Amino acid sequence: MHAFPLLGHPAAPLFRTPERLITGNDVLHAAHALAATLPPRPIINLCRDRLYFTAAFCAAVLRGQYSVLPGSRAAGPLAHLLALYPDAAIVTDADLPPCPLPAATPVIRLSALSAEGAGTAANPDIAATQVVAHILTSGSTGTPVAHAKTWGGLTRRALASVGLFTPVPGSVATIVGTVPPYHMYGFETTVIQPLVTGCISTTGPALFPADIRARLEQGPQPCILLTTPLHIRTFLSDHTPLPPIARVISATAPLDAATAEMAERCWHAPVFEIYGSTETGSIATRRTTAAQAWRLHSGISLHPRLDGTASIHAPGAPSHVVADAITPLTPDTFRLEGRMTDIIKIAGQRTSLAGLNAILLGIQGVEDGTFIAPAPDAAPGQPVGRMEVVVVAPTRPAPDILAELRMRVPPAFLPRRVVRVAALPRNEMGKLTRAALLALVHEPPPATTAQDAGCFRIAPDHPALAGHFPGCPIVPGAVVLSEVFGLMGVAPARLEQIKFLHPVRPGDTVRVTHTTQPLAFTCTVGMQVVAKGRLRNDAHA
Repeated sequence: MHAFPLLGHPAAPLFRTPERLITGNDVLHAAHALAATLPPRPIINLCRDRLYFTAAFCAAVLRGQYSVLPGSRAAGPLAHLLALYPDAAIVTDADLPPCPLPAATPVIRLSALSAEGAGTAANPDIAATQVVAHILTSGSTGTPVAHAKTWGGLTRRALASVGLFTPVPGSVATIVGTVPPYHMYGFETTVIQPLVTGCISTTGPALFPADIRARLEQGPQPCILLTTPLHIRTFLSDHTPLPPIARVISATAPLDAATAEMAERCWHAPVFEIYGSTETGSIATRRTTAAQAWRLHSGISLHPRLDGTASIHAPGAPSHVVADAITPLTPDTFRLEGRMTDIIKIAGQRTSLAGLNAILLGIQGVEDGTFIAPAPDAAPGQPVGRMEVVVVAPTRPAPDILAELRMRVPPAFLPRRVVRVAALPRNEMGKLTRAALLALVHEPPPATTAQDAGCFRIAPDHPALAGHFPGCPIVPGAVVLSEVFGLMGVAPARLEQIKFLHPVRPGDTVRVTHTTQPLAFTCTVGMQVVAKGRLRNDAHA
């Protein structure tokens, strides 16, 4: 086909908001209304809400323009994006990160969508060759790079993977996604898949276990939980019971079999993974607990290379050489051996970075952490640098962690030091960039150790609890932060990063400790870390 309709099923429900179902026709009306207001420029789509994001994306397509998707809304990636697309306009439904904008950059703020309209909105065929998006890589190992996506390529991959999104034959599934719509994984699965195949996508907060429970309860069933390994581990450790899930789909990082088995036991649902990249989109799937082999989507072929990698050929997309070591098994299956950049060579020995990280995360008291490999570009004759480790381990001193690593890791790969931090600089997808890690470990060491800022306790009759999760009250995050800021004596505007790891219940005694370099805090209830965050050190913030 040389063209595909913008919506595959315009009369059917497309989104489930906390209040009601939104049909494809509603989205088309909103997109046509918004298209009339867009300037003739590339559109940087920073909308957090999937309905708003999708309406803005469709509006740009209707005008023959393309959307630029950053992969992250953080200030650094946004600044890089504005440098790449100086003539672009920004569309957003939320406040922008603190990033200087060029004076000529239009910012369109969406606070409401005009989804009402008489009759059926036009649902035009879009040329398969039309470029509808430029999507940036995460920049995990370098500078983010933009890749153009055509409507035909996105549509064909959605149709090829429709079976993964149909856990119950003959029924329409509801996708509950924890990933943002402007990341390639979230874009393909929670935006393009509904547009093309007619499954339903949910809107509203979907980050914490209580949010996921609310979205799953909205339905309609059957529901698919679309998430990442980091979120799966967080949900399992929270022990919050979830409504029925028909299928779990994970991507962005390898999911270990033990975690997948635990998820299947707890949620009584099969766990699948998607393999792909920003460059290729999704190309293969597997059920984690059933097989190591990945199965290619229909129409996608894999061609092995002499260096152990492979080139991927997908309809509507240029061929791409993946950065992973791949072993073909049959014409449509392969085994993933690991990333080529994952193999580290020191003193004539080889090991896997993923294997080292698995050892680190298996140490009791280590909540998060990673090895940082030395720079691979040492000059000839110069000694290769030593590994470094950065960990989140509030209850374990660095020497203890180093002693345990000494018993489990070959001497060539022992880190020269272990750096303890309040939180790793993970992005919305749970990924770490090498640049952010190096900046973290090369900061000046803290002048003081963690200091006790005091404790607070929220009484059961606190006014913020009224109607907040009736029957299972949880202290709102805003209330927790207010108490933390008060104990530390800092302004809320200085908050740079916050992670709520476990719910705080009325009556819990929350202890707050903090460091000054970097300015960070950790909240604990007993031995359980419930929240941690980082603040800007500038005194005038």
